[in-house]
Amino acid sequence: MLREKVVFVIIKVRFLTLINTFRGKIMSLLYISFDILLIGYIFYSWYWQANIDYKARFRSSSVIWALIFLLIGFYLDYFTDSTVLMNVFIATFLLMSIIDGVSGLAKKRLVVSGYFKRTVKYSDIAHVTLITVPNPKKPTVMAIFQTNNRQAYYLRFSQQVSDVIVNIRKYLGSNVGIEVQSMM
Repeated sequence: MLREKVVFVIIKVRFLTLINTFRGKIMSLLYISFDILLIGYIFYSWYWQANIDYKARFRSSSVIWALIFLLIGFYLDYFTDSTVLMNVFIATFLLMSIIDGVSGLAKKRLVVSGYFKRTVKYSDIAHVTLITVPNPKKPTVMAIFQTNNRQAYYLRFSQQVSDVIVNIRKYLGSNVGIEVQSMM
């Protein structure tokens, strides 16, 4: 009876040790796969960022949200593993959020800030609404691009509304309607 209990305890300890070993390897594989996916997305975003001809203002909310997610992760002890893979993951995540803040008009597509959809084809855009924002320091224009399937993408430009209209027409053509509104 005692011998059976000892054998059972030994088997249980070996099984738990094996599980912990596999769990460490699985977490390493998980971090490697996340790192590869994020690095691939960074190169994709860099490609489209390099093709931007008419830049919009930097969207700082992408960096702020990334910092909030990281702070929550540190607070909940998700990042207690101080391995190289974890450090690469955090650095890649921060770099991705910085790159995602850049948007504008490229030759073939509208480059927007977003993790799930980075570009929009110009043929998908149905309507543009420009809103002039009163700003005493410099002119600000918000541009809302509506697609054929009723999605909206938002960019801000630090130029006069007439300059924004000329540049949008250069990329979208004359068949897309542009509506100009004012905040006041």
